[in-house]
Amino acid sequence: MEERGKKSKIVPFEPDAAFFFERGVRYLNRHDLSRALKSFERAVQCEPSNAVNHCNLAGVLSELGDFEKSNEILHSVLTDLAPEMAECYFYMANNYANLGEYELAEEHVVKYLEVDPTGEFAPDADEMLDVLIHEFGGGDILRESRRKQHESTKEHDLARTLLEEGKFHEAIGLLAKEIELQPEAVAARNNLALAKYYLGHVDAAIELTREVLELEPMNVHALCNLAVFIRQRGEHEEYRQLISLLTKLMPLQFDQGYKLATTLGILGEHQAAYRIFLQLVQFGDRHDPTLYFALAAASANQHRLKQAKQWLLEVQALDPDSGIADYYLQEMDRGIEKGDRVLLSYSYQLPFHLRSNMNAQVHSGAFAKVGAWAKDPSVRSSLYFALFRGPRATKREALQALAVLHDTETIHILRDFVKDPTQGEDMIWNGLFVLQMMHVIGSIDVYMGGQMTTIQLPTKAEHMLSWNPTLEAVFRDVQSAFTVRDSDLIDVAYDIWVRYLMNVYSDLPKIVKRSVWSAALEYVVRRTAGRTEPQAIVASRYEVSVKALAKAAQAITVTL
Repeated sequence: MEERGKKSKIVPFEPDAAFFFERGVRYLNRHDLSRALKSFERAVQCEPSNAVNHCNLAGVLSELGDFEKSNEILHSVLTDLAPEMAECYFYMANNYANLGEYELAEEHVVKYLEVDPTGEFAPDADEMLDVLIHEFGGGDILRESRRKQHESTKEHDLARTLLEEGKFHEAIGLLAKEIELQPEAVAARNNLALAKYYLGHVDAAIELTREVLELEPMNVHALCNLAVFIRQRGEHEEYRQLISLLTKLMPLQFDQGYKLATTLGILGEHQAAYRIFLQLVQFGDRHDPTLYFALAAASANQHRLKQAKQWLLEVQALDPDSGIADYYLQEMDRGIEKGDRVLLSYSYQLPFHLRSNMNAQVHSGAFAKVGAWAKDPSVRSSLYFALFRGPRATKREALQALAVLHDTETIHILRDFVKDPTQGEDMIWNGLFVLQMMHVIGSIDVYMGGQMTTIQLPTKAEHMLSWNPTLEAVFRDVQSAFTVRDSDLIDVAYDIWVRYLMNVYSDLPKIVKRSVWSAALEYVVRRTAGRTEPQAIVASRYEVSVKALAKAAQAITVTL
């Protein structure tokens, strides 16, 4: 009994749409359709503008055999609430087929494949269209439409694969072509925005994403992308508004839910991410280790290490051979024992330093060895960011890694790099040298001498000396010295100077005083040929200090 004079601590329970949604799903799982119907009706009453609630209600009506009412709701969703919900066309096609309205079923299933050719229900829609055509007849228009969709899907899949492999420039070409042919291609615009973002073109990515949202104001992928993009640009007020919206969403499709949860996790909204990942596991039939790992990540990032460990055990059972769960289980045990925080990425893979031995590959000159990291878009994006915006030492390391990649995408990146007026001229020379090592020849636009100009990249045999005046001048100084005597050492000097430059391709020497390097090269050549002269004599010939000569000579020698 409550003591007299004290206020009641009872808090009234006011169920919201999410409550009725979850209850409706539970009733559906028990095949209690009448109670599921009432729950989804209440969810619609609580949030009448939420299209997902209406679709759930339409789905239950369809299960109960009320196909006409189901289609009325789905049509109103497309007309009044969410024109972007292409899956409504597929649901309506099923309803029309059950009603025996096969022409309308064909019309709506084709419409679905036109609007969302790579959607979650695309395989089912293709199968349904086959049945409708072969069992109930169908015209050439349907076959032609499906043929075009297959061609479009093939190109879209290739673009998506390139995007997933970090080949952003190649993906951009295909996606731009797709958008030109289909101006309302929403998925292509979303992917093009991601490609632009990964290349560091944040403004262009935001503009493309806003175009998507003009076409489909509640497009989940676009909303998620925009949140990431504008946080990068520091637009705090719009970011807070977007996060508030995203944390309230619960998409009906699996891929949208996974995208939303992953984005929220990346943005630090781990509790919201955990809720959505958990619903994807509970309400679906997917036994996917990536889902359980995401739950482990969301748990660990909220410092719930014991809970994270339980989810990792599920991962271990589903995917025992990858070693991913084993590694992170050890991390969980360490964190629990020491009371430390253990943060997990939402990406289902081992940490980068365990996935590859990139530095060893780079520094050993093993250009043919490219590890799995080469197809990781986050790694490539980080390299591009480091190349364009990092300090000099980081730029040098990025150039080394890009030289290892040695692919078309890298060539695109380096072509952009050498045109960038914000890069120092010495770094642009480094970029040109890497391009030459990749056997790129012919004309190339570069920013040199305070202006954009075009130079001719030489063949491999010509090396760098034919188009870098300063480096060529060092060799010419030594050539002149050896012409007077020891002319047989000219070829040795050329070979040593070029070999040195090839070994320091990502960090070419910044030559302030040319005579120092000329003296150093002559000294190293003479010592290599067994005709050594004292450093003091060589230094005096070029009027430089012995100390400066010795330092430059050491730099040349250690790389040979």
